[in-house]
Amino acid sequence: MASSKVSNIFKFKSLAPSDTARLAALFAAGLKGGDALFLEGPIGSGKTFFVRELAAALGAKKLPVSASFNLMRTYPGRLKLYHFDLFRAGESDMENIGLEEYLGRADGITAVEWPAAAGIRGTEPLRLEFELAGGNSRIIKVTSPEAARKTIAKIGSKWLKK
Repeated sequence: MASSKVSNIFKFKSLAPSDTARLAALFAAGLKGGDALFLEGPIGSGKTFFVRELAAALGAKKLPVSASFNLMRTYPGRLKLYHFDLFRAGESDMENIGLEEYLGRADGITAVEWPAAAGIRGTEPLRLEFELAGGNSRIIKVTSPEAARKTIAKIGSKWLKK
């Protein structure tokens, strides 16, 4: 497990699913209502696993699975988790899904997998890019807007204290 920072880019190395779960729990503890996460990366890189562990750390009773056949689901916990999986979304889906209505909602955190499909402009989410790094290892690169820089720095310092 390592963390490094360049400007507003933080990199976390997860050596196993338990590391990714721990990182998701740190995010759950550090995020606040209105925060948004855009998760990118190839299939099988851990995006849905991260979202599931985020929901668990927020206290959700029912946990996300791949939502590829459901574009959006809500998971109540300490904060609601609004999970959008846009892998199979088309332009017509985006007209009716109402993603913009969930971004910034004070009662929850919005997590969007495959956000490029949404074509959202003008929002400043935390961007998590998942990269395969051999075996169960992943590199999770977090790009944060300036407003979230301190939050991510705190998560990074807690990550290093294991």
